[in-house]
Amino acid sequence: MQTLQKHAHIHLIAACGTAMGSLAGLLRAQGYRVTGSDTAVYPPMSEFLAAEGIEISIGFDPAHLEPRPDLVIVGNAVSRGNAELEAVLELGLPYTSLPEALRDLFLRDRQSIVITGTHGKTTTTAMTSWLLDQVGLNPSYLVAGLPRDLPKPYRLSTGPHFVLEGDEYDSAYFAKIAKFLFYRPKILVINNIEFDHADIYRDLDEIVRAFRQVINQVPSNGLICACGDDEVVNSLLQAAPAPCLRFGLDDANDFRAIDVEVDSGGQTFGITHRETSLGRWRIGAPGAYNIRNALAAVTVGHWLGIPVEDMRSPMAQFSGVRRRQEELGIIDGVRVIDDFAHHPTAVEQTLVGLRAAHSQGRLWAVFEPASASNARKTFEDRYLASFQSADAVVLAPVPRPERAGEDAPFSPSRLSLRLVECGKLSWFEPDAAAIATRLAENVEAGDTIVFMSNGGFGSVQTKTLDALRARR
Repeated sequence: MQTLQKHAHIHLIAACGTAMGSLAGLLRAQGYRVTGSDTAVYPPMSEFLAAEGIEISIGFDPAHLEPRPDLVIVGNAVSRGNAELEAVLELGLPYTSLPEALRDLFLRDRQSIVITGTHGKTTTTAMTSWLLDQVGLNPSYLVAGLPRDLPKPYRLSTGPHFVLEGDEYDSAYFAKIAKFLFYRPKILVINNIEFDHADIYRDLDEIVRAFRQVINQVPSNGLICACGDDEVVNSLLQAAPAPCLRFGLDDANDFRAIDVEVDSGGQTFGITHRETSLGRWRIGAPGAYNIRNALAAVTVGHWLGIPVEDMRSPMAQFSGVRRRQEELGIIDGVRVIDDFAHHPTAVEQTLVGLRAAHSQGRLWAVFEPASASNARKTFEDRYLASFQSADAVVLAPVPRPERAGEDAPFSPSRLSLRLVECGKLSWFEPDAAAIATRLAENVEAGDTIVFMSNGGFGSVQTKTLDALRARR
């Protein structure tokens, strides 16, 4: 990358993605002039960018490149044919990808703590950043989401560590490799590995190949911190070139959670390090996967030499990330939660966790299959099992269904009918306002509604809150 002047103008195409938005804030905090453009501009990221003073243009247009920026960062959802990208190429403007910009501008001379895995990356990144911050290690970090504890989703500090999420999705149309391969981890966390991203990976083997590559980047004086409950992860560790510590709930892990107690406010559990008890711990979120997220952070902290007693309180205080089991409110006894789940496993684990935490009343799952993988039929059969912990399931359409290409498309309406055949209360509804109205007409005090989508979902969350208030 070219050397940038202190007040250089950097423009981000597709700036409202969770990672791109956080990067935009980090760039502006370093004194760059930052602008961006996107078509998917919705809260909470749109509100964050506005508060940061970052100008976001709606849509993609060559006019957004005036005055001409010194550097353009191209989001991984942007492909050839995008009018703004085509103008960048025709004008000969310098451009790069998000992970390359992070590497070149911020990661040099820092020890990267890279959080990877199919699920739990954002929460574990925020949790690890919070833990290291609270014990005085002064880490830099970039969270691909909006943490509720940290003042902002980014920081560049004087400490040696940089905590960031390492996504296995590709980097840009011109860099078809996993983002995490640019980050050169000193510490690599692997939460889990499953098949995902059916739009770019043919099968699980291709995903495993990418993880094998990043494992091979960890130096011999670094650490691979991995979930020992995951068979795929364990198989990769057999030939690991660096020290490994396993965490999880199974007996063979180095750091293990035991004696879990769940209540409506979270979970309490013991942690053992091999044969040594590290005492009782508490986190404020439900689900076994959140225990594993916490174990990952504690394992990293322990390896860095943080005393156990210094970690216990920060872990209990951690309150999560926006759109990750985020409680939006309780209205007339109805609990409303927003979640980012968009993979069958994440949906299933979210619902199992919420069912355990809120056993009274019905659990309503409201799902928008917004990811590129969900445009395809790939996971349709698995979703039939994923929703079994819910009492009722409301399904919305696939946004931009043309992303399925020549593959068989996912049909939410067909899935809804299959759920009904299994005895589940379910319906398909294309209109967000109609979803909100029907929910408000049917839910009762003690019920829990959880919205699950990695997209905007037509602001159905706000519409439902308004509909619940209106029925008072």
